[in-house]
Formats: sequence, structure tokens, C-alpha cells
Amino acid sequence: MKHLYTLVLLTLCCSVSLFSQQTYDFETSATSLTFQHFGSALDGTLTGIINNPDATGANTSSKVGHFVKTPGAEVWTGAFANPQSAPIDATSGGQICIKVWMDHVGTASLKLEGPVGGGENWITSQPHNTPNTWQTLCFDFSAPSLEDSKLPATGKVFAQLVIFFDFLETPVTADESYYFDDIVFPTAGGIEITTTILDFEEATTTTNFTYFGSALDGTNTMIIANPNPSGINTSANVTSYTKPGVAMVWAGAYSNPNPVRAIDLLGTNKVCLNVHMDHIGNVALKFENSTSAQPNWIQQVSNTKVNEWEQLCFDASLPSIEAPFQPANSIFATAVIFFDFGVAGTGTYVTSYFDDMVVISGATPTDKNVNFKVNMNNYTGSFDKVSLKGQFNNWSGDADPLKDDDLDGIWEGSIAVPNGAYEYKITLDNGAQEEQFLGTEECTKTTDAFTNRLLLVSGDTDVPEFCYNSCYACGEEAKITFRLGMGTVDPNPEGVWLAGGGNFDVPGGRYKMNDADGDGVYEIVVPRKKGFGSYYAFANGPCFDFSCKENLEGQPCGDPNNFNDRTLAPVTGDIVVSTCYGLCSQNTACTSSTNDITYRDNLFALVGNPSFNGKIMINFAETNTFDKQITITNNIGQQMTSIQSRNGNQNIEMDVNELNPGLYYITILSNNQTQTQKFVRL
Repeated sequence: MKHLYTLVLLTLCCSVSLFSQQTYDFETSATSLTFQHFGSALDGTLTGIINNPDATGANTSSKVGHFVKTPGAEVWTGAFANPQSAPIDATSGGQICIKVWMDHVGTASLKLEGPVGGGENWITSQPHNTPNTWQTLCFDFSAPSLEDSKLPATGKVFAQLVIFFDFLETPVTADESYYFDDIVFPTAGGIEITTTILDFEEATTTTNFTYFGSALDGTNTMIIANPNPSGINTSANVTSYTKPGVAMVWAGAYSNPNPVRAIDLLGTNKVCLNVHMDHIGNVALKFENSTSAQPNWIQQVSNTKVNEWEQLCFDASLPSIEAPFQPANSIFATAVIFFDFGVAGTGTYVTSYFDDMVVISGATPTDKNVNFKVNMNNYTGSFDKVSLKGQFNNWSGDADPLKDDDLDGIWEGSIAVPNGAYEYKITLDNGAQEEQFLGTEECTKTTDAFTNRLLLVSGDTDVPEFCYNSCYACGEEAKITFRLGMGTVDPNPEGVWLAGGGNFDVPGGRYKMNDADGDGVYEIVVPRKKGFGSYYAFANGPCFDFSCKENLEGQPCGDPNNFNDRTLAPVTGDIVVSTCYGLCSQNTACTSSTNDITYRDNLFALVGNPSFNGKIMINFAETNTFDKQITITNNIGQQMTSIQSRNGNQNIEMDVNELNPGLYYITILSNNQTQTQKFVRL
């Protein structure tokens, strides 16, 4: 539905709405909230409001809430607000925060129920890691739910609040008390201004979108009469988007011509879109052609409603889901839309609709807590102090020190920053020493001549423990050295690149190879976590469209199911990959090798493809008593699982229940023979 209001006599493109914040601090009857126990011997009774048992630290208030878990309680015991709290508005994102006190390390969980207009409930958890101390825990609405379809709360208004302590943990043997206070929601506040980019009702707010990645390449979407003028959208015109039965996973449509109004995604702005789909899936928006040379930006949001209009919002302060993983923070000219991004065509034409693209500006950013654990046990030098040094503290080497209170060599600490992307390093002794990187690590970013770690913040985060000067835990890193002979091919004067496979960027990106000693062999070292495997290729020049990529079509090392890319089997330690540009040789001299892997199309067959029950059967064509390395990757080459079978069985059953529905590839390497097949997890 279009609601366009005049804002200070400027234009008819903007509307103003006021968001408020609700706080329950238990100090007065108007700011108190009781909860009703369930799942224990206290069923039907209400939580108490008592004097603060520990009025220190983060909470010196007088009154707090008191929850009790009794012996024999269900692991899902909790309490729901009774009477109900004020409606919890998660339509524009934000978070709900609560102060918690418990006498042990545990968890607090919040569940939001009764979404207005229907849909799934939402539940998420946060750790309480400071026993006998008040700790503020915040639950971000953008986080995926722990139940049902794992959808975020964003985009919905909820009627009911439920709390749990030590959710799904072992029942207690004696009464256990938990205290809570200062429940605050939502955090978004102030005045927000909404600017309409497209509504397809008049010339200045209308444009076409041109398809790509499918049989509709080069044709335009259609502006049609609203097929379901109801709910939040009773407008006259909308755009119809069709995804053909055979479409690439990246099939989409771009604005052509670009909208009259540029798309301002500076700071904390967000862009929202009304969509109408006949199934649960996702919508991705990508923005290109920045006015400030900012990289393109893309984010993806799942829909929660079927056969009705729903508004989906994309937070511009979140890092892009594609390299270089930066927030939008710019003004863009071109909009690109994808329905069911990352999912191939289903075999039938699927039609969806979209309308009312708006930019909402003026939201107040909120800080997210980010916790770090840095393992210094492998560092052989001497030091007294370990600190975080980065964009979040103006590159001060002593602004955010870490601590090792238990002297186990693992230094810990935290920062509080808004959503975004931040470069940083671990520094020793106030900056006297700091980490040094190659620039090819997964967790790094190179800006100008400086290579730093890259921190992506989209909510409260526990950064996985990592080893000093590594992206991974100590002992988990493997260095992969690619050595490439050029044979009779003249190297491009601008360089030679490792690229592709969904893991190695475009030609011209961050994986440029070097011939430092001038021997004609190009090299690059890529640190990765043990178990990493991927597709990959080489490119002679910086061609962002892959037009200069080597051609392995018809050769045994080129996988026809993945753009004729090469395959890197999962690594178990440091390895050297030697080959020749455009050839399957296993040496840089570009000669043949008796150890070359043979690529077959009849090594094995799959039974139960598509997989309806979460199982897939692998049948080998002939007796095979050799070890078998079985690897499953998704449709962009990311490894999902890898196992090794040593039993010589002709038939192997694999459980793929942990995989999300979609298209995958299964690769088997056995006795220097390999084959890759597609399969679908339904």
C-alpha cells in the first residue's frame, strides 16, 4: 500500500514515522512485568519481583525479576509474560536487551511468539559467562531462529515474550534461582525518513528490469496490475518477475534504465521492498555503480509469507555477502534483484512480484558486543601485553587490551561496535610487534599496502578462537602452494591469477600470482583450514568476466559440471600443487605425468537423487577395494562435508540430513580416479 506524505514541502516521496522504546525495570507498577512458569513444578505460578540480591556492577537498581528452576523440570522449562508485554516491533530490525544474573556460566534464551498476521515464532540464545555478576545480554532480531525454518525476527511484530534459562540443559537437582532486570525493546528510535525509489505508479518512480542468467536473458520484467491488492499493498501496479525452469543460481534482473532517484545507502540507512511469492524462499538485492567508487553491495533476506504481500528490509550497515564484504555506505545508481538467490531453476516457471522499493534513513545504530580469544601459545618471542588494534579504536595499539587471567596462553577481551566491517590486527606490547600476513588468508583484507584482519559485525559475536598470525585455531592451518608453468603461453603483462571456484575471487582480484625469481613459474601461497577443498582455475590477465580464464574443456582435469574448473581435494596439511596453464599436467614443465588423475563418468552412480529422506546411496560400477575420499560441495564450490571410506564396500549410504535443500556436487577420488555428480537435497 502506498502512503506518501509531504515532508517540509520538499516532495511527495517521503514519509516520517516515530519509533519508541519500551523498558521494564521492575521499579514501579507501570514498569514491571511478571512471567508465568511452565514446564516445572511451578506451572501456573508467576515469577517474583524482589530486592536486587547483588546491587553492584552493571545493575545497582532496587528491584529485579526472579525465575526459579525446580528439580525435575523439563529441559524446556521457561516463563511467558503474563499479562503480555507491549507488542515487540521487529519490523525494522533492532534488538531486545535484558540484564541477567546467575551463579554459574550458562545461557539465557528469548522467544517471541504470536507474530501479527501469522508466521513463525522466533527464539535465540546468548551466553552468560560472568557468574555472580550482572551481565547485559542483547538478542538481535536479525539473528536466525533456533527453531522451525531458522528465520530471523526482522519484519514482524510479536505479541508475546518468553524467557528461558539454561534452555535444553540438564535438569537441576535443587532449586536454581535466576534474576533478570531492565528488559528493553526495540532499540531503534528517533525519526526515520522514508524515500520512495520505485512504486511503478508514475514515470519518476517506474523503470524496467532486464533479466540475466536464464532463458529470458535480455528481455524485461513486466509492469502489471496488482494480482492481489490486499494487506500491506493495495496499489494499482507492480512488477512481475519470472524465473524459468532452467536458470542459473545467480539468475536475476537489473534496473534498465536506472531509477530516477539514486539509492542512498549511506550510514545506517536500509532499503525495503514489498514482495509477493507463492513459496518460502529468499530475495537478494544488489546495488551497483556507486558514486564514490565503493564496491558493489548485496544482501539476502528470507520471506516468511506465502501468497500475500510482505515487506522485506535490507540493512545497509551489514557487510555484503560477497567480497570484499563491506557495508554499503554509498549512493548507488543500479538495483539488481534476485528471487531464490543461490538456487537453480526448479524445472518449472516460477512467478513472483515486487513493489514499493523505499530507502529508510535516520535509524540510530546500536553497538554489538564482539568477544575475542587469541591463542599465543605458538608464539616464540617475548611479550607482556596483547591488544586489539584497528579501525574501531583509531589504530591505537593499547586502546583495547586482552587478558590472560588463568595463564593458559589464551588472551581474551571484547569490544562494542555497530554493525559493519572493521580492519584490525593483534598487537604486542603497545604496538612494538604486530601480526604479518600474506594477503591471501580468508580472514584478511588488503587496503593500499596494508594487510589486516577483517572483522564482519552483524550482531553480538563470539569470534572463534584463533592462533596469533593465523585465521584458525592453532594447528588447524594448512598452507597450499600453487605453482604454475605457462608452457607456450605468453604471460599477460598485467599478471596471472588464481581465481574462480567460489573461493578465489575474480581474475584481477586478490589472488595474483608472482614470478619473483624470473624462472617463468608463477606461485602463490594460500593458507586455509585443514579439510578445505574447492574448485579453482587460472587466468592470464585481470578479466573480471573470466574471459581470460584457461580453457580446460574436454580435458580430464576440467569439471564440465562446474565451468570446466579444476578440483582441489580436501587438504590435510601443507601441500604444493604444480601444474601447467591450460593443461592437466602435474608439473610446471608442462609435460605429461603417469600420476595424473583419470576423470571418469562411470566410477559410481547415485540412488535416491533427488534425496527426499535425507539419505543418498553411492553404488560403484565395479569392485573397488581402494580407499575412497568422498566430498560434498555446494553450488559455489564450498565444501560441506568430507569423509574417507576404507571398507571396500560397493555400496555406501550417506546421510545428508544436515544439508539445506538445494543443489550439491559429490566428488569421489579413489585409486587416482575421480568423478563428480550433481544431486539435489529436497
